[in-house]
Amino acid sequence: MSEKVKKAETGKGHWHSFWNLLKKIHLPWHWIIIAFLCNFCYNKVMLKLPTVSAGLMSGSTDSKVLWDAIMFYVLFTIVLCADVALRSPARHIAARNVRRVVWKKMLHIRMDYYDSNDPSDMMSVITNDATTATELLVEFLVGFLPTVYYAVTALKTISSYNVWLMLSVFILLPVKIIYTVFVGRWQYKTQFGVFSQIGNLTAYLAERVRSLSLIKTYTNEEKELKNGENAAYGLFDAYMQVNKLQCVVSALSTLIGMAQTMAVMVFGVILLKLGDITLQQWIAFFMFSSTLSTSFDNLINYWMNLKMIQGTLARTSHLLMAPEEEDTVKDTKKPEGTDIVFENVSFAYGDKKALKNISFQVPAGSSTAIIGLCGSGKTTSLSLLEHFYEPSEGKVTLGGVPVSEMTLDELRGYMGYVQQGADIFSGTAREALTYGLHREVSDDEIWKAAEKSGFAEILRKWESGLDTPVAPGGTSMSGGQRQKLVLTREFMRDTDILLLDEPTSALDAAASKLVQDTIFEMFPNRTKIMVTHDLSLIERVDQIIVLHNGVLAGCGNYSELYGNCEAFMDLIAACEAEKEAVQ
Repeated sequence: MSEKVKKAETGKGHWHSFWNLLKKIHLPWHWIIIAFLCNFCYNKVMLKLPTVSAGLMSGSTDSKVLWDAIMFYVLFTIVLCADVALRSPARHIAARNVRRVVWKKMLHIRMDYYDSNDPSDMMSVITNDATTATELLVEFLVGFLPTVYYAVTALKTISSYNVWLMLSVFILLPVKIIYTVFVGRWQYKTQFGVFSQIGNLTAYLAERVRSLSLIKTYTNEEKELKNGENAAYGLFDAYMQVNKLQCVVSALSTLIGMAQTMAVMVFGVILLKLGDITLQQWIAFFMFSSTLSTSFDNLINYWMNLKMIQGTLARTSHLLMAPEEEDTVKDTKKPEGTDIVFENVSFAYGDKKALKNISFQVPAGSSTAIIGLCGSGKTTSLSLLEHFYEPSEGKVTLGGVPVSEMTLDELRGYMGYVQQGADIFSGTAREALTYGLHREVSDDEIWKAAEKSGFAEILRKWESGLDTPVAPGGTSMSGGQRQKLVLTREFMRDTDILLLDEPTSALDAAASKLVQDTIFEMFPNRTKIMVTHDLSLIERVDQIIVLHNGVLAGCGNYSELYGNCEAFMDLIAACEAEKEAVQ
């Protein structure tokens, strides 16, 4: 973790990273400037309030005084309404923009970042941290300078009455500055704590909600309730820290405000009795002192909000500094065919070695199974082929071209993917079937593909057909139905290479055979690479890659490896024992 992030997470603000963050979040400056000008006009009009009110309260019946008062309150109402109306769009547009920036960043972050950072935890950066902080930031940008202008101009006006009146306003200013610094630092820490705990609770709930059936199966509701309560209590404790801060702020600000009022009243009364100021000036000064005190409080609040914004955006800053997939290739070479070659490839997740100097080839149009015990490097091999990770040694090539020398869009455009469990996003069946197809797809094309995969039979049973709602993760369908849906989609994508990660692991024997038949019948001439433990599937492929603890233990077809590769025979024995145990 970088030093900047460490400082953020220990509650120490880092202005450099904060300013860098502001450059990235695409604030709607035109809206902010409009709202700023409107707020400036509001403060300029407010400067007239003490003078106008003093004229009325002094007992004057002059028609000019009355007319000026009427004009003032009409103008005041207009600018007040405009100020309120324009600030709101500026806040919400800024929040919308920063949510888009953070989501875009999450989509382009390198996969190795997610190995040590939970994506579910990061989602609260979009839903809570960035939104709250951005709205406060807009308030600061819109209101800080106009408030400074009001305070300076009001002090100048008061000094024209009597310089001692102006100086009386500053009596408690050192106390307010000390108070601001102290509370600002506390504000930073409490806000960082709150939004970190929101992230923890969001991540916990998101994971558990996805696996409610598992919790119920193991009758583990009570333990999960306690775990959930612990996560919620963490957030509760963080909010109690905020509440403690608010109590201190409320008490101190009230005491300082009362002391400030007493000071200006004493000075004003003394000067009035001495005849150094008039009654009308005394009334105007007293009203100015009240609004000035509010302005000073607002400036203090702006400072504290700025520290709170820093604390709230600390995780956002961390996320936006995460490494992205860099598509720096300019003149990409066109692959000659779709032969895939792993040449002396090594890779590690941190200190954990996943692959050690492995070499093999997958001829174009062939079918290859990659097998091995859990943690042997099977799925890592697919990830390296898709360039989710960079090998520490060696290279992976497609058609003679290293995958690192191809643009990501071009490389991944060659590949279709059927993942373990066939996860599907929520929506309609049509949306699930056309996901990732960057072209218009007619219903006729969908039905033709569905006929080939056998999914059409399922669609016909659904009353709404292609418009049938699909639950998140495809949980409204069986494992076999989900796999048929995904295979239908991959058929329409028509890629040269099909990657299959445990395509039959969640299926019974009958459904597994049906899906296998569908794979080989629908994609007869496409390169197929399968990560699998299914013995019946590896008997049908052209080539088997055997990995053991990240090392290539064998390569050949079923008959070549049977009896000649110890690691292969151990896997066969383990699979047979598992099958017998199930039966």
